[in-house]
Amino acid sequence: MRFRSVLYILPVLATGFAISANAADLTAEFDAKHKNCLEQIAVDADLAYEDAMVWRSDGGGRRAKHCEAMALFALGHKEEAARRLDKLSKSKEAGSKDLQANFAAEAADFWLLANKPHKAYASASHGLDTLENHTGSRIARARAYALLERYDYAEIDLTSALVFDPDNAEALRYRADARHQQRKLNDAKTDIEKALELDPTSVETALLRGRINEAIRLAETSANPQE
Repeated sequence: MRFRSVLYILPVLATGFAISANAADLTAEFDAKHKNCLEQIAVDADLAYEDAMVWRSDGGGRRAKHCEAMALFALGHKEEAARRLDKLSKSKEAGSKDLQANFAAEAADFWLLANKPHKAYASASHGLDTLENHTGSRIARARAYALLERYDYAEIDLTSALVFDPDNAEALRYRADARHQQRKLNDAKTDIEKALELDPTSVETALLRGRINEAIRLAETSANPQE
């Protein structure tokens, strides 16, 4: 009887292993399809959107919904894309906390591009409620603060982002701008030089450095008018 029990268990274990293996294969297949869908947007956003809709109806889940939203954005529907990403970030199928925060940060970015800073703030804050150290959400919320001309709050968020990711050139550039707006010119200069060192090809960073250098020059001229 004991021998028979062991034989009975073995097929169950084997079946369980097969299910796990198939699940892993399915995940890899879905990831590849998601990547292809996103790449298709650059080629034909309309077709990518249609394919994503079909995939979603066939059980494509969060990956299909994400591709739908990204295609909508490419087609010029910023607000609808942001709404869908917001909904996805709060859904049970969103996946890990990191994925939830990623979707929220993308929604915030789209709200910013739609010039809706309050909505961007809400999306980014949800991302941070989900994952406190999520750099993308922290930067997005800082940008929302900047659009609302709350540069002091923007600086605080960007400083927090840099605690977790000290070599993030984007965060350094945005903090340099926030400090520039507050006339903290020496601190802004330090940030922008480091940002350019980390990302020397960034046109935005180079242009901002020019504005900061000019602000410093004017401040020095004003302080020493006879020199």
